[in-house]
Amino acid sequence: MAAIDKASISKAVSERIGHAAVPQFQVTYPDGATETFGDPSASDGVVFTIDLKTDTGAAALGSLDEYKLAMAYLEGDIDLDGDLLKLLDMRDYLTDHHPWLQFVRFALPFVRGQVKNDNDLVPKHYNHGNAFYFAFLDRAHRLYSQALYADDDEPLEVAARRKLDKIWESCRLQPGSRVLDIGAGWGSFSNYAASRGAEVTMLTISTEQLAFLKNLAATSEHGANMTPILRNIYEFQSEKKFDAVVLLGVMEHLPHYARFLRHVGQILRDDGRIYMDFAANRRKYASSTFSHQHVFEGNHSLVHMPGLVAAVNQSDFEIVTIDNDRHSYFLTLRQWARNLEEATPKLLETFSAKTLRLFRLYLWGTAQCMGPSGKIESYRVVVQKSARRPSAFIGVES
Repeated sequence: MAAIDKASISKAVSERIGHAAVPQFQVTYPDGATETFGDPSASDGVVFTIDLKTDTGAAALGSLDEYKLAMAYLEGDIDLDGDLLKLLDMRDYLTDHHPWLQFVRFALPFVRGQVKNDNDLVPKHYNHGNAFYFAFLDRAHRLYSQALYADDDEPLEVAARRKLDKIWESCRLQPGSRVLDIGAGWGSFSNYAASRGAEVTMLTISTEQLAFLKNLAATSEHGANMTPILRNIYEFQSEKKFDAVVLLGVMEHLPHYARFLRHVGQILRDDGRIYMDFAANRRKYASSTFSHQHVFEGNHSLVHMPGLVAAVNQSDFEIVTIDNDRHSYFLTLRQWARNLEEATPKLLETFSAKTLRLFRLYLWGTAQCMGPSGKIESYRVVVQKSARRPSAFIGVES
C-alpha cells in the first residue's frame, strides 16, 4: 500500500474520532506497519486491534462506512481482535447510508408478497445447521431468545429455565392446555410445555428446524404432546381454538402487528393469551444495512413498541404485562458470543469461516447495542383476548 493511502486512512480516522475520548486501538496495515489511535487516558493500553489484511480492507477502514467494514471482515479482508464490545462502540463514528439496499429491502415483499418473501428469506438465518447453533446456545433447552437472569453471574442454563417457567406461568397453562408455538425453533418451550402435559403445535418455516422437531417429537417420552408443522403463521388455520400462543424472538419477523393480531385472534379462544418476547427499537425498521442484508434478510424489524401497543389497543386484545428484559438479553448475548468464541476452532472443521464471522459480528454487535449503548431494548409482553369484556376475563393472579 502506498504511503499516501496510509496517510489518508490515518487522517480520516483521526478526524472522525479525534474529538472523542475513545480507548486506544491499534491498526495494522497490509504492509505490516502499525499505528495507534485513541486517547491514552481513556484506557490502559491497546484495547482492540484492527488488522487490515488486504487493500480492500484498508479501503473499507478509510471509508469509515459501517457496511463496507462489516463486509470486509466477513470476507477476511480485515481481522478483529481484543475487546469487541469496546470495538463496536466505534460504530457511533461510522456512516451507514445505503438507500438502494434499503429500497430493495422493502420492494421485494411488496412485489412478491410478505408470506412468500418470509418463507424464502427468514429460514436463511436458521438453516446453517443445527449443530452450529447448539455450539453457543444453552445446553439444556437450546433457547434462542433472551434468558431471564436473576443474577449477572448465574449459568445461562439456569436463566433459560427461569424464562420457560415464567412463560408457563404468564400464559396460565396447565396439563391439557392447547398451545401454538410460532417459530418453535429447536423446541425449547414446546418440549418444556409438553413435559408438563400441554398439547403443543409447533410451527416453523425452517426445514432444518422441522427435521429436528420431528425427531424430538418421535423420540421424546412426551412426544405425543408435540405436533411439528412446516407452515407460515399466515397460512395456518385451526378449527379448534388454542388456549395460548407463544412467540419467542419471532415478533421481529412479523412487523404488521394489526394483521398478526387479527389472524391469531381467529384461532385463540376468548380469554386466551399471547406471550411474546423480542428485541425492540424506538424507530420501526431501524437496523444496520449489514443486518438486513446478511443477518436477518428482508423487512425484518425490531419491534416498535408504540406501534405494537397501538395495534393491541385497536384489537380484541388488552395488555396484561410488559416487562423490560434488556439487561437479561445483554447477558444472554454476551454468553452466546463467548460460547461461540470458545467453540470456533472446532466449528471451523465443519462450518465456513464466513459463517463464523457473520455470527461473531451479529452476537457481539447486538450485545453492544443491548447493553453498553442501550440502542436496542428488549421486552416480554403478554396480551389477552378480553378487550371490552368484564374484568373477570382477566381475572386475578393465582
